[in-house]
Amino acid sequence: MRTLAYLPAIFLVAPICTATAQDRTSPLEPGQRVRVTAPSLGLDGHEERFSGVRGDTLVLTSMRCLIADVERLDVHAGRRSRAVTGGLIGAAAGVLIGIPVGALEQSRYECDPDNAWGIPCIPPLPTIPIMFGVIGGVLGAVTGGFIKTDSWQHVPLEHVRVSVVPQRDGFALAASVAF
Repeated sequence: MRTLAYLPAIFLVAPICTATAQDRTSPLEPGQRVRVTAPSLGLDGHEERFSGVRGDTLVLTSMRCLIADVERLDVHAGRRSRAVTGGLIGAAAGVLIGIPVGALEQSRYECDPDNAWGIPCIPPLPTIPIMFGVIGGVLGAVTGGFIKTDSWQHVPLEHVRVSVVPQRDGFALAASVAF
């Protein structure tokens, strides 16, 4: 009977608690790789598997640490190639190598005014760096495509700190505010 007296209050508060829980759910799932930075514990980018959150404690595979001690938390978001970065670096290197080569060819360049074949006379200074840049960009993109690196996504610690805790006679919303 006592529970029925609280029923109207539960219906008034439940939508607020549900909205709060949905907005602040943790993006972490047990078993995911995480990277923890907690200077007070001597952890600087420590990688380990996430097990769960117990109250105000972050539970990892081989250790536990207070969430208040954690300065930064990242979750593994997969591996990605570096084709674009490699292409940009290769193109820049090609242009930088092509400029002195084009300048050297420019000094030996002579244009035949009686061009019998009708081919336009293009000076080598602008064309050689562009050609080297394209070749370098393609080689860099192919090389970068083979290089895979880990990608990490930052997890706001506020999302980890809010939780709904089952109690003997109902549920309690536990939250902490960081300043």
